Amino acid sequence: MSTDLVNSIATVLGIAVALLGAFLFAFWIAMGIWTFNDIRSRTRDWLAIGLACLLTLIFPLVGLILYMMIRPKDTLADVYDRALEEEAILRELEETVTCHNCGVPVKGEWVFCPNCHTQQQYACPNCGTLVRQEWDICVACGTPQTGTPTGYNQPPRTQRIDPRTAEANLGYRPVQVGE
Repeated sequence: MSTDLVNSIATVLGIAVALLGAFLFAFWIAMGIWTFNDIRSRTRDWLAIGLACLLTLIFPLVGLILYMMIRPKDTLADVYDRALEEEAILRELEETVTCHNCGVPVKGEWVFCPNCHTQQQYACPNCGTLVRQEWDICVACGTPQTGTPTGYNQPPRTQRIDPRTAEANLGYRPVQVGE
């Protein structure tokens, strides 16, 4: 072989090795930047951010795999969104109107509870606006509400039913345990 051919092959191999080295260096830097951005979106702890970046930069592929296994599952945005959803649900639950007697959810415009038949609202003696039992004043005219309507403090009406009569009215006989 001629020296010119050997020099040409050596030059081509040198360029290929340089390009491969440049690619690996760029990949290494990109891994560090990606790890930094990813861990920053998952935590605010600067020690954890620094250690994750060092792990990835010192042990390139193994460090990246280890980081992917130990990184926090959720991003800060996911955690924030979940907290907002929980807060909205709690706020909705707090705004739910319930019967003061049996605790069943009732609509704000209902006058009687459909479950225990307790009166939920009554008319203001001054203006006639519906006033909830737990309010101290009428929200329309501001008149203090002193009394409670009849039936407010009475227990809910319950009807005792004989189990044999109820079973006969069902139209079928429930399965008894042990049959």
